[in-house]
Amino acid sequence: MSNTTGPLAAVPRRGARPPISRQSAAALVQRWALLVVLAVVVAGFCISSPEQFATTANFRDILNSQPPLVFIALGAMLVLVAGEFDLSLGAILGLSQYLVLKLMGDAGLAWPLAVMLTLGAAALIGLVNAAFVVGLGINSFVATIGVATVLAGLLEWLSDGNAPIVDGAAPGFLDLAQTGLGGIGLPVLYALFAAVVLWIVLEYTVTGSETRATGANRQAALLSGLRTKRASILAFATAGLLAGIGGVLITARVGAADATSGPGYLLPAYAAAFLGATAIRPGSFNVWGTVIAIFVVAVGITGLQLNGADSWVTPTFNGVILLVAVTVSVLAARRRGARMP
Repeated sequence: MSNTTGPLAAVPRRGARPPISRQSAAALVQRWALLVVLAVVVAGFCISSPEQFATTANFRDILNSQPPLVFIALGAMLVLVAGEFDLSLGAILGLSQYLVLKLMGDAGLAWPLAVMLTLGAAALIGLVNAAFVVGLGINSFVATIGVATVLAGLLEWLSDGNAPIVDGAAPGFLDLAQTGLGGIGLPVLYALFAAVVLWIVLEYTVTGSETRATGANRQAALLSGLRTKRASILAFATAGLLAGIGGVLITARVGAADATSGPGYLLPAYAAAFLGATAIRPGSFNVWGTVIAIFVVAVGITGLQLNGADSWVTPTFNGVILLVAVTVSVLAARRRGARMP
């Protein structure tokens, strides 16, 4: 009879699968729970509103309307990874969508140059944020609110009292957002490309590791010789650029510019960033969790609207999602011993 009571008894047989612990199972469930929630929400609205919600046209509309929010949410997420806040992103998006059309119409610039100047201005605003936060040591919450307020004033001046622009867009510029493949607009592909690039940078490059280390424990990262200032500066500049791209895409899609719409993107962006931190890498801000969260919120709002919900439901829904997401994210981070902004 073989001995099964010694130390070798604990060694699994060759080819046998090791048992899955309860902790591992719970982590697996938490990692993919948000994706399951998305599937359940979609299925629920398909059952409750089959003629309105469960249509190809509706799904295309949801998909095609999200790229600007994807860009600004990725910007918000990136700054959060670095342990900071950027509350000027909505103002940057609003200024960008107005400035690009102003440069084409009033200044008469070719649309590629107008786009490049607009995106350069957006990235420059991100660097201004970095100068206040990283250079002068001002709290990012306070500094970026101040920058957002200044941008709101500049936009009101630039737009002659927030007057919209409804013409001046060049045909080639409109093609950036109004063409697509199989009913899927090009901005969806732009957003997917940006998400993949940002994911690669955060997960597989030294810059990404420095950014995560800076957000997790800035002092420890600094003592370890990591370039924490550089990581924060790049995060703010890239976030400004991403918000600028979102603004340009909005203008290209509708062919007009509304000077007041930018700040409305800020709350959904942060709701998506914090809700996304509950999935894929629970307790940590991450690209794919943020993208999934955007569609959870979009599907929820669209479904409620198609079911006759009043206009006040949208901001209320976004606010509740943000509060729930922040609470769950903070609790998950505490369990992992990490820190969130």
